[in-house]
Amino acid sequence: MTAARPLPIRYPEDVEHLDGAARGELRIPECRSCGHRFWPPGPVCPRDFSTDVGWVTDPGTGRVHTWVRFHKRYFAGDEVPYVVVQIRLDSGPNLTTTWTGAADPVIGEPVVVSFREVGDSVFLPEFGPGGPA
Repeated sequence: MTAARPLPIRYPEDVEHLDGAARGELRIPECRSCGHRFWPPGPVCPRDFSTDVGWVTDPGTGRVHTWVRFHKRYFAGDEVPYVVVQIRLDSGPNLTTTWTGAADPVIGEPVVVSFREVGDSVFLPEFGPGGPA
């Protein structure tokens, strides 16, 4: 028997990202010293090791970097198969998330973020076709 999908844990490093998603915003960390945007979040910039890190609202556009189709149901209620994509945001970082497109993603295809409610007022970003060509 499969378990129900757990909600994301609100680690201190992820709160801004999760709260932004609930507002329909893609929030990612940015180094205030060098301007580097990065993922996953952390207390220091991976480029210059500055601890002067803040959060910015990203436009949520990018391109498909790679993808995979899952056929195994890991959690009750999940529909299979489903597609997971790694997106290279136009601002630099890679995010791994679910795909919303009806057709298979294409490497290099422009994408745009949307937000899916996964629990009581808990939203996660996902990507599908769209954005600048």
